[in-house]
Amino acid sequence: MLQQAQGAMARARTLELELAAERISVDKGLLKCIFSGTGEMVSIKLDPVIVDPEDIEALEDLIVSAVRDGFATATALRDQKVQEIMPNIPGL
Repeated sequence: MLQQAQGAMARARTLELELAAERISVDKGLLKCIFSGTGEMVSIKLDPVIVDPEDIEALEDLIVSAVRDGFATATALRDQKVQEIMPNIPGL
């Protein structure tokens, strides 16, 4: 059991690097974002059509929605990977 826990700890140390290398795409049509597996926004692309000075609020809402989706997906990915490396040891 100790060996299993040590293996999980070694794998957990590399998890952050693996997540940083992952790429998650969020496509909101006129707005596209790329996030790392850690939830960091790497890039954002806007279709010029969406930039309407008379309706900035719609663009703001779209950006917030994309950031939420990217972060939620990254969090789910992290949780999945943690579950894969954590052994079924009571108390962990």
